[in-house]
Amino acid sequence: MVWVVLVPAGLLLAYLIGGVVLLQRLLTPGGVDWSGANNPNPPKDPLVLNYRGDPRTAFGFDFTTIQYMTEHGPAEAWLVPAREPSPLWAIYVHGIGGLRENGYKQLSVLHEAGIPTLLITYRNDRGAPASPNRLYSFGLTEWRDLDAAIGWMQSRGAQRIVLVAESMGAAIAGQYLTHAADISAIAALALDAPALDFPSIPAGILGRYHAPFATATAALGIGALKLFTGTDLATANCMDAVARFERPLFLAHGTGDLLVPLAQSEELVARRTAPTVFIQTGATHLHSFNEDPARYRAAFLGFLDGLSRNSGGSGTSRGTSS
Repeated sequence: MVWVVLVPAGLLLAYLIGGVVLLQRLLTPGGVDWSGANNPNPPKDPLVLNYRGDPRTAFGFDFTTIQYMTEHGPAEAWLVPAREPSPLWAIYVHGIGGLRENGYKQLSVLHEAGIPTLLITYRNDRGAPASPNRLYSFGLTEWRDLDAAIGWMQSRGAQRIVLVAESMGAAIAGQYLTHAADISAIAALALDAPALDFPSIPAGILGRYHAPFATATAALGIGALKLFTGTDLATANCMDAVARFERPLFLAHGTGDLLVPLAQSEELVARRTAPTVFIQTGATHLHSFNEDPARYRAAFLGFLDGLSRNSGGSGTSRGTSS
């Protein structure tokens, strides 16, 4: 009879410990080589994820390396100017463990549209200061770095800003919308595979490994991690802020994404009433552009053209790609 109790309890404890280890690895810079920084043979095509090289090397674009001041010290960013002065600027925020170069897909379109673009680093990146606990927090603290970068842009002439973000970068953008004192300058969002609801991510990963009670185990793991780090990742959910955002959204997400559930984007689109362009592909995480570059570019260019003309309107449009 004792074994009937001890065996399930032991299994649950093992899964809980595994969940904490998974979270710790996921949130530790360098814990998983998301950026391909250790790949001895990185891609040579700048439009392929994990390419390494500055905008001039990648495309021949002029750029300036700048520093903007965060609460923990200076962080580095690349400013790629437009051919002509523009009141509309863009800022790119990469995902967990990512690189500025991961934004080159979007940069290639933004530059064609004549929009100056800032590709930033943020706390715990190479080229940026570390946070006190040296862990990612899915936007709960990183949004302050985005806020500082936006302030830098505004001091250089940016009047309207497109937040371009992927994966955890979208969580940073969402937390910025939630907490920033003034978001009136944000003209639009452009998100790819946005990780807006963190608790569902480890739950999904555990579920794919057939862990029992995956959602409850992930929640317990998040609670345990809070005891050690002080960061309550149970609150790392900015779905409401992005759903309520009253300006245009460009969104891309693939059905093959095994990291950030497509259901997050489907819920977001269902809840929004502001103009929304949704490109659904069959791609894996952050590969929607590469599945059909011509379609992605055309849709994103059309979206940006509407912003440049300051077009209004309401309602939702959905583009799909299979």
